[in-house]
Amino acid sequence: MSFARSLTRVSSAASRAVSAPASASFSTSAAAADVARIQLIGRLVADPELKATRSGKDYVSYTVATTDPIGPPAEDGTARPEPTTSFHRIFAFGESSVQRLTKITKGTQVLVDADFRIAKVPATEEGAGPRDQLLVQHRSISVLSKPKTQTAAA
Repeated sequence: MSFARSLTRVSSAASRAVSAPASASFSTSAAAADVARIQLIGRLVADPELKATRSGKDYVSYTVATTDPIGPPAEDGTARPEPTTSFHRIFAFGESSVQRLTKITKGTQVLVDADFRIAKVPATEEGAGPRDQLLVQHRSISVLSKPKTQTAAA
């Protein structure tokens, strides 16, 4: 076979590869890999509360306060608005989570990693319209700093 003929075969194969349809670039992994995750850095508003499900299993409910980001200054040159605070209620299930969380106290600065979902809450008979509710389920927590202690005034 001559060099020119082998070069023609190679270039034909290359052109077929280039003109072949591209494969899909999206993930084909299972839907279980699609998650809604949230991380919060803030302080515990109160000591975590130990509660029980209808079936008698213990769980903990706790609230973390975070400072909302401050937006840009107004176009008319007025000062930025004062920062606001958001309160996030988190639910933790499982014996190890319950044991760990009941030892953390109010005022502790924490980093919370959690999953969340949005539940539709129907309208009530009292006239409140339907709304969306953010349900946050604890995955892990790290203590960043202990609460500041109050010193007695002398």
